[in-house]
Formats: sequence, structure tokens, C-alpha cells
Amino acid sequence: MENDIVMLQEYLIHLLDGTIISCCEDYETPNEKSIVNRIKKAEPTQVFVIGDPFGGYKYVPKSSILYLETGNIIEEDSMSRKLRELDY
Repeated sequence: MENDIVMLQEYLIHLLDGTIISCCEDYETPNEKSIVNRIKKAEPTQVFVIGDPFGGYKYVPKSSILYLETGNIIEEDSMSRKLRELDY
């Protein structure tokens, strides 16, 4: 498991003010837990927390999201994977 390659799906979240926020999730994330599905099913007043402790967090209300765009498929390095598994 230590040497398994983890692929991430990148998403670009376009906000009403023109801001674009990049985020990623494991490519194998089940559909019901995916970023797209969570945003789609969220209440208009729900706020999403996007980011990490190193790069900082962004708090994004669903009402500010214009649309999502899929980006690249990214290979996750082992250090990033360990931090994600530790919930950092």
C-alpha cells in the first residue's frame, strides 16, 4: 500500500466574482461523496471549506459558486498522501 500510486482529480471552482479556486480529490472517490455531488446536493446557505493547513483555507458559500470545471489528473506524491491520510 505504501507504494501505491494515488491519482487525484483536479477541479476548478468558478465563483461569481471571477475567482477560480483549485481543489483535488482522490480519482476513485465514490460518486455519492464526490465534490461535484456534495456541491450539487448542498443547501444554498451551506459553506464549503477548501484548502489545507499549509496553503490556508477558503470558506466558500454555495451561493457564490457559478460552476465547476474538471482539470487535470494529478499523481499524488507520497508526502502529500501521508498528510492527507492524517487529515492535514
